[in-house]
Amino acid sequence: MKSLRQIRVDKGVTKAAICRHLSISKPTYDAYEADPGSMRVETAKQLAKFLGVELQEIFFATNSK
Repeated sequence: MKSLRQIRVDKGVTKAAICRHLSISKPTYDAYEADPGSMRVETAKQLAKFLGVELQEIFFATNSK
């Protein structure tokens, strides 16, 4: 599985765009990229929809580079 960072980069989406969309700070999003499992389900659903991926891809993303 791809990392959340890799999914974001592959989609050409910036951290800033995600932070604006989710109304969260950059440090909060950085924590999600480091540990996707720390994200609330509703936040993960919003992020998955924004990135155009399945929810499972968010929660089962690896944090390997």
